[in-house]
Amino acid sequence: MIDPKSIEKLKEQADIIDIVGHYIPLKKSGSNYVCVCPFHDDKNPSMSVSPSRGIFHCFSCKAGGDVIKFVMDYEKLTYPEAIEKIAMLSNFTLNYVKNERENVKENKHVLEKANAYYRSLLYKTPAAIEYLYSRGVTDALCEKFELGFAPDSIQTIRLLENEQILPNEALESGIVKQNESGIYASFIQRITFPIYTHTGKLVGFGGRTLSGHQAKYVNSPQSEIFDKSTLFYGYHLAKRDIHAKNQIIITEGYLDVIMLHHAGFTNAVAVLGTALTQKHLPLLKRGELTVVLCFDGDSAGINAAVKSAHLLAQNEIDGSVVILEGGADPADMVVAGKIKELGDMFESGVEIGEFYIRNLVAKFDLTRPIQKQKALEEVREFTMSLKPIIANSYAPLVANLLKIDMNSFALTNGRVRVNAPGQQAIQAMPSKIYQKDKLELELLKTLAEANGLSDMILDLVKKEYFTHHGEIFEAILRRSPEDEAILREISLEDVDIMQSEEQILEAVKILKIRFYENMRREYLSSNRSDKIEILKKIGMILEKLKR
Repeated sequence: MIDPKSIEKLKEQADIIDIVGHYIPLKKSGSNYVCVCPFHDDKNPSMSVSPSRGIFHCFSCKAGGDVIKFVMDYEKLTYPEAIEKIAMLSNFTLNYVKNERENVKENKHVLEKANAYYRSLLYKTPAAIEYLYSRGVTDALCEKFELGFAPDSIQTIRLLENEQILPNEALESGIVKQNESGIYASFIQRITFPIYTHTGKLVGFGGRTLSGHQAKYVNSPQSEIFDKSTLFYGYHLAKRDIHAKNQIIITEGYLDVIMLHHAGFTNAVAVLGTALTQKHLPLLKRGELTVVLCFDGDSAGINAAVKSAHLLAQNEIDGSVVILEGGADPADMVVAGKIKELGDMFESGVEIGEFYIRNLVAKFDLTRPIQKQKALEEVREFTMSLKPIIANSYAPLVANLLKIDMNSFALTNGRVRVNAPGQQAIQAMPSKIYQKDKLELELLKTLAEANGLSDMILDLVKKEYFTHHGEIFEAILRRSPEDEAILREISLEDVDIMQSEEQILEAVKILKIRFYENMRREYLSSNRSDKIEILKKIGMILEKLKR
């Protein structure tokens, strides 16, 4: 865990202009900077960055916050990940809670040493490089994906000894394993594929045998730092293109990812197990991604696709399924020059819910009425967990598959499903500033600063005096999370902050005069019986204010 004091120091030292400018060109505009907003399709500079306040805000889509929020949203990172990224960009050394971070540092040290060693052996091992060449892997791809070769166990053990890596460090990193006979290498006579987290941290390896071992592929052992149910191979390289295209292609193999990237499908990754898991969902829910599942047509591949499609549908993640028939895999198709065919398949996959329902129904003998009823019950068990609009969209498909009247069944109970745990309703934040009034904004910006003049303003005004920006006044009083966009906007308004009590008194007087003049106009056009008396009182107030 990162030391909270270290985070506070980083916040003080990190320059939001340098950090945002690392990603997007900035242009000076008054005391602030402006740029094209990266969080929506922005044609003109809509985003303002304030160095004095350390915030950014888009006046169109309302994205905004501090430097940490910017990096989190831009890079699709968690809070700790964004902190580490900012620290790296700021050349700032973070402090960590001692024990946990020491283990991470030790593991990183061991893994990097092993990776460098494996890579150094790749071109010294003809069988390894010849195999890769035969699969279409070029030297450039070997470099990009840092492919290597793990030798015999004794050579790896000797490396650890030469580097003075302790046995417990090697075990924790997953480079070696231990049995009753002692310590031995986890990867022996295998091509190595280093596996990184989505933030680019090396946490383990995959290995492809060259010795005919019955386990063709193996991964690093499950550990505190290596959890294959959370990882995607190649994600750290594909991340930018995944979010640029709003699409992620998920395959089964390391070589599939490598060759798909070679063919231009740079948003491709691979699972390290047989199917997606709940732990993969946080990455898939970052942004509005469409998932393309591309699995083999054997029973293992289809089962993995069914499980994955069910998981995605249950979590309202849009996607499709592509099943490769005839024993082919994406890597083979790239080598065979079938790149356009692959692209067409990715564009025309079967929608995940439809794929799941078709495979569900295929298990039953639909010529038998009871089997048909059971098929419908299983389909309904699936659709009843979906929102009504989504569930009902499958009614024509189910009717066609089961050869029954669409009016003879229901796929939902008709009630709107409550959000699943952890899901929150997200509402767009409309702009609160329409017709701008400079005087009101100056007074509100002064109030929002919470300086020594704020109490005076609160004693003198009420919402009704702000004929253009009353909602901003209320937002300043509330200061709730829902009001963050409004508060950022007022802080970035190009108006002055009042510096004296005299300025405030004069501004409040003008607002009151406007307020009572508006009130007088309303009463003049009304039919109230007490109109004359009220107009007389308003006139006296205005006369007093204008003295």
